[in-house]
Amino acid sequence: MRKIIKPGFLFILTCLLISGVSYAADTTASKDKERPDEAQVKEKVVAPASKDLPEAPTIKDLAEKQQAEEEVFRKLVEAPVAGPYDEYNRSTPRSSLIALALAVKEKDFKRAVNYLDLRNLPFSLDKQLDGEELVRKLIIVAKRAMVIDFEDLSDDPLGHKDDGLPKYRDRITTLKTKNGPVDILMQRVPRGDGVFVWKISNATVALIPELDKEFGYGIIGDKLSHIFPHYIIFGLEVWQLIILMGLVLAGYLIAFVVTFVIVNILQRNKRFNKQRLQKFIVGPLRFLIMVLIFRAGFDMIAPSLSARALFEAKTLLIMAIYWVMLGVIDVIMYRLADRMKRNGQQDAVVLLKPASTGVKIVVAVLAIISWMDNMGYEVTTILAGLGVGGVAVALAAQKSLENLIGSITIYASQPVHVGDFCKFGDTLGVVEEIGLRATQLRTLSRTVVHIPNAMFASGKIENLTQRDKILYRTRLRLSYNDTPEQVKQVLVKIRELITQHEFIDEENSRVRFLEFGEYAQELELYVYIKTRDFAEYLEYREDINLQIETVIESAGAHLTAPVKNISLTQSPESPLSTPAI
Repeated sequence: MRKIIKPGFLFILTCLLISGVSYAADTTASKDKERPDEAQVKEKVVAPASKDLPEAPTIKDLAEKQQAEEEVFRKLVEAPVAGPYDEYNRSTPRSSLIALALAVKEKDFKRAVNYLDLRNLPFSLDKQLDGEELVRKLIIVAKRAMVIDFEDLSDDPLGHKDDGLPKYRDRITTLKTKNGPVDILMQRVPRGDGVFVWKISNATVALIPELDKEFGYGIIGDKLSHIFPHYIIFGLEVWQLIILMGLVLAGYLIAFVVTFVIVNILQRNKRFNKQRLQKFIVGPLRFLIMVLIFRAGFDMIAPSLSARALFEAKTLLIMAIYWVMLGVIDVIMYRLADRMKRNGQQDAVVLLKPASTGVKIVVAVLAIISWMDNMGYEVTTILAGLGVGGVAVALAAQKSLENLIGSITIYASQPVHVGDFCKFGDTLGVVEEIGLRATQLRTLSRTVVHIPNAMFASGKIENLTQRDKILYRTRLRLSYNDTPEQVKQVLVKIRELITQHEFIDEENSRVRFLEFGEYAQELELYVYIKTRDFAEYLEYREDINLQIETVIESAGAHLTAPVKNISLTQSPESPLSTPAI
């Protein structure tokens, strides 16, 4: 309980802090409504949603761009600057913007003010916004919505001459706003000693407050950014990290409560396995709810383009959905296994594990492809590579796949079960195991034969265990010395035996005088013994044979067997008949 109360207490403190700042912001906003010179774009209480901002780059594009920018930026910093000397390095549009970026990086906002043209600003501009505050707001807007390519900026003291702008202005980038595109400009202005330098245009400086209202931190973010120190950790300010931790904590607590209620409700139903249900809901489902709540409130931290690129990759969301899918697959497989066991299909349960593994692999591949697509990689190229690799693997594992499909066919059609006595080709034995590759038979000589499933499934299988009765068929050969009356008596007595014997199926059994054989009068005995067990069959067969032998003996008849008489005669020309000399 203490583990729950402690983070809950921290969460309440965070909520109180945010609520207090929000209240202060609302009070300020309500006072501002009474002013007649209110700006057309109202400042938002919280930061604008990601959908209202320019589209964020993918992680792949961002990584490539940052790597290229670092190299280019280093080269541009070291490159000589054309034009007259300026202590702030504002001789060209490119050198001026690079110098501004370096000043901001060093948090020297007092120096950064020298790169803004603060002349002739409109009277409607808030007088409380000094140069340093304008720099901070411009940097926030740049981090949130601007993509700048330093190589496109002119390194000529006169700037670009064919950009369609006045000769004293150069375009840094174009920002898409709700009211249409807005050019972020640099302007060539006099330094005071007859030398012209490049600064952020006063037309752009005049738009900074309005751009901050649309793309900035919002009232709450502005208040918190002034309360907490301006340290950057993992690309986020301290106040952003605090809200981020608050979102994580809030998401966990809400997910905990929701899943706790769901578990208690479902556990009342005896159809569900409590351990499996709790494992699924407390694990993947709780994590998914937590991620969804975190994503719903992510815009509160006013993320930069880099943070939004990480967010749009949806890494945590894909992981959560993948985990949930694995849990769903496990639940379905457990349910199928229980149903198969109840239906007496225990042998087929073996197939569920490789089947679930195959489905999980497919889900994992789809999750990876989706994640890489969000990262900015060409999915079609990846799919083409997977297709070629899949063909190679399929060719290499052709026999294994045939045997796997054969095992599926055997389990689906179930021609034999483990423990069945069957005949396959010339092999006669008991089925000991039906594996994924081969079926194992124990022969009568106690040897083990492994038959590949592809061959076993496509071959002729004779299941002897599934017989409802066993046929006993033989011929009784009576001597030709026996009279017709004796033969008739034998037939009558054997038919009585068939009718009266407990384990003979009298409807389908018979005995007939079949033919006059080469050396005997042949009777055919054709009886079904009512048993499936082969050992019992031999026992009953023995009893029938003994009773038949008694019947034949009581009738005075005799069984006979073929006898060959060999007659030897002496030839007159034989050397044995030649008289001795």
